Amino acid sequence: MTSNSLDRENQILEYLQSHGSASILQLAEMFGVSNMTIHRDLHKLAEAGKIIKKHGGATLPKSGNRTQEEASSCAMCGKSVSQRTVFIVKLDNGEELRACCAHCGLMLQSRSENAWQSMTTDYLYGHMISAGQAFYLVGSTISICCVPSILAFGSKSDAENFQKGFGGQLLGMSETIDHMRGMMHMHSGM
Repeated sequence: MTSNSLDRENQILEYLQSHGSASILQLAEMFGVSNMTIHRDLHKLAEAGKIIKKHGGATLPKSGNRTQEEASSCAMCGKSVSQRTVFIVKLDNGEELRACCAHCGLMLQSRSENAWQSMTTDYLYGHMISAGQAFYLVGSTISICCVPSILAFGSKSDAENFQKGFGGQLLGMSETIDHMRGMMHMHSGM
């Protein structure tokens, strides 16, 4: 990492501490660099847990009652939550439940009566997408976290192309939840 990149990341943190949030466009103009450079900087900071990267910008993590360890643990299975596979369920009381992968996230979604919005990470591109509009590949040969493996995609054509190489069943959100419920009933009946 160059000192310019490190300096910029520290300055981004300072800016967020004084302003609360910033857009990618603001930061790119402030530092005289491309939007892609800022995307990379924000990605590094998010991976380190120093910021929360949101669509079009970033904020600092909220300091609530949860400890840093709890905030980075899956609300379903307790595994570590990676920005690369995070699934977020937002409740109508403002609370956010974080899951380690789409598998746990969809389980949280189906069990949360007061969920009003859910976001997940596009498996190919790593950006946040609406969980309700995502396409889910269930049971492919790629296993990233929990079993059965469920990968989220923002584009049906991307999901279909991935499915050709790695198998699995392509479903929408409600179909995936129904599939998981069916598997749980099947296993509980054995």
